[in-house]
Amino acid sequence: YDPRLDHAAHDFSPVENVSMISLNVYGEVVDVVVDRVINAGYSGRDEDTVQAHIDELVADGIPAPETVPAMYELSPSVLQVNPESVRVVGSNTSGEAEFGLVVTGDETYVVAASDQTDRELEQDNIQKSKQIAPNVLSRDAWRLSDLRGRWDDIKLTAWNTTDGDRCQYQRATFGAIREPAELLAIAEERYGGPMDGTVLLSGTVATIDGEVTPGSRFEVSLRDHKVKKELSVGYGIKQM
Repeated sequence: YDPRLDHAAHDFSPVENVSMISLNVYGEVVDVVVDRVINAGYSGRDEDTVQAHIDELVADGIPAPETVPAMYELSPSVLQVNPESVRVVGSNTSGEAEFGLVVTGDETYVVAASDQTDRELEQDNIQKSKQIAPNVLSRDAWRLSDLRGRWDDIKLTAWNTTDGDRCQYQRATFGAIREPAELLAIAEERYGGPMDGTVLLSGTVATIDGEVTPGSRFEVSLRDHKVKKELSVGYGIKQM
C-alpha cells in the first residue's frame, strides 16, 4: 500500500501524478508506485560515436541536445507494461530498444524496454515526441544487484516488422551504453533525489542499417548468456 495512490485519486495536479506497475521478478510479483519517468538519450559510452549520431540527427532537422547524455522527464502515464499493442498518432513513429531501470527503496529492477517515439514531432521537440507515445516495459524483471560482474556482456537486440517482414533492427551489448549507476547519478543531479519511484530508460543504440524505420510490430530482447536467461517485450503498433 502506498498513501500517494489515495492522494492521487483526489488530486490530479502533475506533481502528484503516479502510476502503479507490477513486475514479475523470478516468479514474485513486485508492485511499484512510479511518480517519475526519465528517458535518457545520447547515452553511449563512446563519445565519437555519440557525436556522429548527433550530427546525423541534426542533418535530419532534429535539434542537438544541450548536454550529453540528454535526459527527458515524462509523465508516468506514458508507461505500458507488456501490452499486446499500442496506439499512436500518425504513421511516423518507431521503437527504440533499451534497458529500463525501475528504482524502489529496496532494489533497482531491470526490464526490457522500448521508447516509442514520434519522429515528426521529434524534429520540433524531443520531449514532446516521447511524451505523446508510450514507454513500453517487459513485465518480467531482474534484480540489478544480481547482474554484477556480467552487466557489460548482456545482449540487447530488437526486431522491427515492416510490411510483414520481421528483421533484426538493433544489436549491441550493454557495454555500449553508460552504466546504470552513472545514468541514475546524472538523473538525480539534474532532477533531484531521492530516485525511489523512478523509471529510467537507458537510451538506445544505432540501428543495424543506419535507418530509423516505422513498423507494425516492435520487439526487444535482453539476453544474459552466462546464465541463459532472457527478458523480452513485443507489441503491435496501431495508428489512430
